[in-house]
Amino acid sequence: MGMSTKDRIIQVAYDWTSKFGLDSITIGELAKAVGMSKSGLFGHFKSKEKLQMMVLDFTAENFTQAVVRPALKKPRGLDRLEAMVDNWIKWSSADNLGGCPFIAAAIEFDDKPGNIRDSIVRYLKTMTGTYAKAADIAVEEGQLPKSADTKQMAYEIYSMMIGYHVYSRLLADDTSKQKLKDGYKRVIENASKE
Repeated sequence: MGMSTKDRIIQVAYDWTSKFGLDSITIGELAKAVGMSKSGLFGHFKSKEKLQMMVLDFTAENFTQAVVRPALKKPRGLDRLEAMVDNWIKWSSADNLGGCPFIAAAIEFDDKPGNIRDSIVRYLKTMTGTYAKAADIAVEEGQLPKSADTKQMAYEIYSMMIGYHVYSRLLADDTSKQKLKDGYKRVIENASKE
């Protein structure tokens, strides 16, 4: 079964967002990209904000399907956490993705109060919380000591992911993937010593 018109519009908006940012979406440009009239496209969403919210929802679902769900097939704890990092590298580096839409949106909306910012905050807290939860499970499984600061681990891992994104995409540093993997190992080693 093919995509509905609304799904096709959101897919195009998602692709646009990954390349140019969430705030760059305009009804006119998007209508042109999908071959519709502005009024026809507007009829599906009623506002730019509603469209942006749906793109964020689509991004979160795409992230979950590509990064989190496959990692859940791995054993609980550190194997799962490492799989999420590896899957995120693949997802954020995909040729069809212009970059991580959440990173772009976080920068665009960090100082703009409102529903979009609130949604980005919620999704990023969920994302980093998923990394912390995997580390918590590693503690439960005895793979990390009870003293391990799993929230700090999630912070460091996500910070390195943002660094990877900048180094690999903007700076075209061929060693960025290895830097991220080495940094991840150091996070685990440091947590193991706590």
